[in-house]
Amino acid sequence: MATGCRSQRDGATTADTSTPTTTSAKLYTANFSVSTDGLSANGQMRMMEDSILWISASKVLELGRAKFTPDSVMVYATVMNRYFKGTYEELYRRFQLRTDFKTMSETVRSADAGARLAEMARQFGFDATIVMEPWKQVDNLAFPFAIPKSVKPL
Repeated sequence: MATGCRSQRDGATTADTSTPTTTSAKLYTANFSVSTDGLSANGQMRMMEDSILWISASKVLELGRAKFTPDSVMVYATVMNRYFKGTYEELYRRFQLRTDFKTMSETVRSADAGARLAEMARQFGFDATIVMEPWKQVDNLAFPFAIPKSVKPL
């Protein structure tokens, strides 16, 4: 889907919250795979050093996406047609996930990122295996994050 000032999906107009990529910050991307209870999915992580971590997972269709910044979290569970948008403190109050941007970015960049992310998944009752490919530095990236207006909060 192309991004622009506004986008259209299934008849629902959404505000585009893509992040511009004209920056001198370092940009990185990495692919991953996740499996749990006989189900598997693939995904991609994108990162603008010290400012944005973007994650998307899919299995034929997009399952969900998340965007972490130093002061906010946005999660869109596409298959559930639900979203969360708030601060890290609100994330903790709602889902009992204690984290912050620094911890998240250090976790996904660590040598044992797959194991550390799987441990986070276990906090939610998912026995997952996550395999991360190495991060690659790239020249430009988009960080698309549009939520249809018809989607309800988690």
